[in-house]
Amino acid sequence: MPKLKLTDSFIRSAQAPEKRTEYYDSLVNGLALRITDTGHKSFVFRYRYGDKVKRYTIGTYPAISLSKARDHTRELNYLVSNGTDPLKKKQDKKKVEAPLTFKMLAEEFKELYLPSLREKTKEEHTRIINNELIPAFGKYPAQELTRRQIISVLDSKAIKQGKKTMANRIRARLHSIYEFGVGRDIVASNPVSAVPKYSEGETKRERYYSENELKELWRAFQEQDEPTRTVFKILLVCGQRSKETRHMKWDDIHLNEDVWTIPASLSKSKRAHDVPLSDFAMELIESLQPITGKSEYVFNSPVLENKPIEWVKRSVKNVQNISGVADFRLHDLRRTAATYMAKLSVDRTVLGKILNHKGLAGDGQVTAIYDRHSYMEEKREALQRWSDYLSQILDEEAKTKIFNIR
Repeated sequence: MPKLKLTDSFIRSAQAPEKRTEYYDSLVNGLALRITDTGHKSFVFRYRYGDKVKRYTIGTYPAISLSKARDHTRELNYLVSNGTDPLKKKQDKKKVEAPLTFKMLAEEFKELYLPSLREKTKEEHTRIINNELIPAFGKYPAQELTRRQIISVLDSKAIKQGKKTMANRIRARLHSIYEFGVGRDIVASNPVSAVPKYSEGETKRERYYSENELKELWRAFQEQDEPTRTVFKILLVCGQRSKETRHMKWDDIHLNEDVWTIPASLSKSKRAHDVPLSDFAMELIESLQPITGKSEYVFNSPVLENKPIEWVKRSVKNVQNISGVADFRLHDLRRTAATYMAKLSVDRTVLGKILNHKGLAGDGQVTAIYDRHSYMEEKREALQRWSDYLSQILDEEAKTKIFNIR
């Protein structure tokens, strides 16, 4: 720790040492010139605070002159003598001066809020935050994001790209992040509240399949490998959600009652859901016993051992091509089953119970607590009625091929 009276001439002429060296000034206590092995020169203040020795960087030479470094060091010595830690004061000031960015707010939202959501919902939130929101707003102070900035980004998605529904989803995620921020006193207000939605972006798909389309789709289903082939058929016959169906376990099937129980852990409503199985459905499920009966899942993956089938996108594309129903989607099978049951005069409440749809079933807070009627017989009758009707739609030749295994 060399000590000498620092001068401008010494500092200018000092060469890079083999390793970083600090030359302490004999004139002002604590001031040192630091020279690295690359020749970089800067002033530092060395002081003791409590039982620790600390170093405070004053600035780089020659941007900071020797005289200014000495003046600043005298001020720092004064702070230390009066019980203030200069380094902590500098760090606290930096925290105040560096505003919290939107990216920081979004990351905290992901860490603290998203874990409470269902896995699929969490994945969708994360995708929109990482791919849409952070690239657009990440570098801006969260507190200063303006309505104009938000509208500009959303307009680009909704109008220039023609994706109004996605723009509304991006808006919804952004709104949730700011509501989270307001609730935790991170930001003072939510700038998204005054940003309108795109009215044309939320038109719900109403597609269901005609009887002729059902014949063509069934023919296309038959061209798929198992268990995808039967997954498609069960989705149409039972009208349940895709993931809940694909994750069906043999233990969930009560053969003595012809009932499939979707466990609460899998159900979107987070409550167990009993689905009466029609004769048609039971035959389809039993046809898989020789193929997947030794595994845990009815629709066991042909690739992964004892795992449910997850990826059917390629098969969906195949069905579109084979059937000629170019806009075929899995969820439309559920809507088709519901539409035909409604045409067959199934009561709206019963239909809601079959679909496990709280709104359609009229399951408000009161019914959720007091209505213990399971509607099992009504559900069974409705699903059997739909199953029989579907059998009539399919011609006899197709019907005889339903349970053939290629």
